[in-house]
Amino acid sequence: MKDAGRVRLCRLEDRNEARSGKMPDYVLRPVDGTVHEFEERAIGVSRQYQAKGASEQVDLIARIWREPKARINMHAVVTDSDGYDGQYIVRMAQNLLDEDGLKVTDLTLERMDQFYDVAAE
Repeated sequence: MKDAGRVRLCRLEDRNEARSGKMPDYVLRPVDGTVHEFEERAIGVSRQYQAKGASEQVDLIARIWREPKARINMHAVVTDSDGYDGQYIVRMAQNLLDEDGLKVTDLTLERMDQFYDVAAE
């Protein structure tokens, strides 16, 4: 798998959940064991067209080794090979076999407009 960077799957949690009456204070909490190197995949016209029909945008498709914990609406922190960090929402997680018969997961990611702190692992 080509190394385009690293992707870390996270859950959005409210730090103030236990204190009722407080404004939410959201943080991205990494999911154990879900840091992967990824290969960037081409975004096809049909995939972009389908996303637009659902009022979504496809900004990145990342292929990682099979990840059973990946779910729709999880968050992903992506560090590309140049060291740039970006935050994304997982819009689709597809478990597939690649051209060599190896188990992989394709993550369809949409760039987030709002950024959150990332909790320490």
